[in-house]
Amino acid sequence: MNYLWEVMIQAGKQGISEEQLRFGIAGLYSAYMEIANTCINQNSLDQGQVIEVNPYYRFYEIFKDLYQPDLNQWNALRDSITNLILHELAENDVLSGMTKEEFCKKLLLKDFRQDVFGCDAREAMELFTIDEQQTVMSGMLRQYQTGCCMDLFQSMMETLIPDNIVYHNNHKPREILIYVGRKKEETLEKKIMFLVHMFLNLISNVNVYYEYHFGIIGIEGTMVIDEIALC
Repeated sequence: MNYLWEVMIQAGKQGISEEQLRFGIAGLYSAYMEIANTCINQNSLDQGQVIEVNPYYRFYEIFKDLYQPDLNQWNALRDSITNLILHELAENDVLSGMTKEEFCKKLLLKDFRQDVFGCDAREAMELFTIDEQQTVMSGMLRQYQTGCCMDLFQSMMETLIPDNIVYHNNHKPREILIYVGRKKEETLEKKIMFLVHMFLNLISNVNVYYEYHFGIIGIEGTMVIDEIALC
């Protein structure tokens, strides 16, 4: 990591909130690097770590008068002001390279964390990895553009829930059957129900079958004794 925006992105990947990050002026630093890591190849952040920055690499005009050699008073105040300024600069760094979609995802994630979609949705969202959360939010943005649809739900299930098959009953348009080839457990169930609530029409009647497939007359592979679920 050599730039402020890289620190912010890495913090997001590790689940470290911006409020937990603290920036400070490095005592020793290279004139050719912005972030003064102890290890030059460091690519992760430690909890509680102060990110030491060379303020003159890109922000000389901002800090040139704040850290004059003869200034030795109000050190704590200067440290706090420096932290606030670098937070703002880091945020601007990230936004300057952010697409409209990424900006919308950032707002969506903030809504989840503030329980805008409800506490159950926030808790379910936390069960997904950072990359999986990005997939969910991409799906939500597509949903806002196109509305609820079966194809979008199937895409989310295929990406986020391994070993599943989604069936749509042509004779009963509101009935949807989901087979998951894994044992039922709480985390898996919460993830599936979260996707159901977020991406399917509210009037849909959804039944989920775990581990054992339900029998389909005429399909021999589903009509196995002791390995069949009744629906």
